[in-house]
Amino acid sequence: MRKKVLTLMILGVLSAGLLVACGKDSSVTSSETPKTTEAAAEAEDTTEDESAAVDDFTGDFDLEGSWIDEVSKRATMDVTKNSDGSYDILVSWGGGVNESAKWQIHGQYDEKAGMLSYTDGKYAIHTFDDDGKETLSDETTTEGAFLLEDGKLRWQDSKNSEDGLFVRD
Repeated sequence: MRKKVLTLMILGVLSAGLLVACGKDSSVTSSETPKTTEAAAEAEDTTEDESAAVDDFTGDFDLEGSWIDEVSKRATMDVTKNSDGSYDILVSWGGGVNESAKWQIHGQYDEKAGMLSYTDGKYAIHTFDDDGKETLSDETTTEGAFLLEDGKLRWQDSKNSEDGLFVRD
């Protein structure tokens, strides 16, 4: 609809320009004014409707809070939203009584891509001995993305071969 209105407006301007170039009077008659006014009002309404639809689609990508892996129930995710709109995310995946894999992720939601992606996630396996002393191993940098799907959060990471599907805890 918006393209149609824009096309009609362009054709009107071009027609007026041609009439002036040919020496004809290009003034708008009173019978044409309501159509022009109506078209402008319709174009404005369409723009507002499209803007509202875009807002509904993109919305506020707010992930803040606690999440748990829907399938295994062994992975948790704590998400903090920063004042600049970026997120700090800590994913913990229990591997055993004394061991867990952890990801520390920082990212920004990209409306154009429809996801939060990152390239500098910090991954390590945290192991605790009988005295409670922590040892880190397999430390590496990962990349991945989060995609919100029907209230669930799908997570893909280069260190994890399978997608994680998280729900709010």
